[in-house]
Amino acid sequence: MIHEIDDIDKRILNLLQEDATLPLKNIAEKVHASVATCQRRIQMMTETGVITRQVVIVNPTELGFDLSAFVLIEMEKQNTALQHGFERLMNRLPNVMSCYEISGDYDFLLLVHAKNMAEYHRFTRDNLTYENNVRRFKSQFVMNFSKVGTKIQLD
Repeated sequence: MIHEIDDIDKRILNLLQEDATLPLKNIAEKVHASVATCQRRIQMMTETGVITRQVVIVNPTELGFDLSAFVLIEMEKQNTALQHGFERLMNRLPNVMSCYEISGDYDFLLLVHAKNMAEYHRFTRDNLTYENNVRRFKSQFVMNFSKVGTKIQLD
C-alpha cells in the first residue's frame, strides 16, 4: 500500500535525504512543525516502508575499492524459486551494492565494488556460475563516478 504523504512529510523526507543526522529540533524548525509531530511522522514513514533505512554513503575509491562494475546477468532458467535464490545470494554478498531485476535481454543488473581485478575475478568465479543459475554475465566497468545519489526530490 502506498503511504499518503503531505507537504510536511515531503519537506521532512527532502531534509533527511540530504542529511539523516539532522536533529529533530532542526527538522521541526525547517518544516514549521513541532518536534513531536516530526518524530511521529518519521516513525510512521519508517513503519509503512517509505523510509527503509538511514545510512552513510562512502566513496569506494577512498576505501581502496578501485574497481566498480555494472554486471548484467542472464539466468539459465526462468522460475521464481531460482530467481529468489539468486537474489538471496546477492543480498548476502558484501561487494554487491545493488541488485535489480530488470526487463529485456538480461534478468538482473548488479553494481559490484572490488579492490582490484583479482578480487572481482574471484567474485565472478565464486558467484556467477551455473550452480547459481547464471547462464552468462556481462561486465561494464565504471571509468568515473560523475554523479552518485540516492535522493528522490519531493516537491
